[in-house]
Amino acid sequence: MNNQNENIFSTILASTVHDMKNSLGMLLNAFNRLLNDLPKEKASPEYGIVQYESSRVNNAMMQLLALYKIENNQLPFNPSYHNLYDFIEEQIIANEPLLQAKGFSYQIEADDMTEAVFDESLLSMVLSNIIGNAIRYAHSQILISAEVTDSVEIAIYDDGPGYPGPMLELAGNYMLGINQSTGSTGLGLFFAQQVAELHYHGEKKGKILLNNGGRLGGGVFKIIIP
Repeated sequence: MNNQNENIFSTILASTVHDMKNSLGMLLNAFNRLLNDLPKEKASPEYGIVQYESSRVNNAMMQLLALYKIENNQLPFNPSYHNLYDFIEEQIIANEPLLQAKGFSYQIEADDMTEAVFDESLLSMVLSNIIGNAIRYAHSQILISAEVTDSVEIAIYDDGPGYPGPMLELAGNYMLGINQSTGSTGLGLFFAQQVAELHYHGEKKGKILLNNGGRLGGGVFKIIIP
């Protein structure tokens, strides 16, 4: 396939993903309205899981579109000041259905007066995805911390089994993490890496770090923005 055909295929694929994302968004909005009208005594934890999984697919499609735009220098990048605590709380709220369905507890450690500069739209996709994955694989709790020194550092800790060894060894080459036996695509971490690197100050670029152990004994995801 020559470059022209590759470009045409990429454009068609991006257009199709965009249409699918819009349709899924409409279905998700309709489902959320139905849930809101449902009496609490008839609610089931499984509804929260369905709600989360639908949001997760929608988030993945948004990430694919953003990566296409990054590749073609079309992605709007709009860093501005945001309150860190409020921002993190919004990502928790986005995952509230899954938290409730699985009976998870969470803790936020961030100064409620601290502001930082970042692209809210892009970073929210990253954090919402990582928080959702932490809830899926951990046992019962997550902790999100944020601090600002010479950079902004947001960390997500969980009490699960931690990241697999092969994933830790990728260290920046996360698209190599495709594993058909586990269903892992590496998309979330690859997207997080790309978003981190869009944020820079002078010669410093943002980055993500993965390790195990941490404050809750499980996986630790960190995104560092200069």
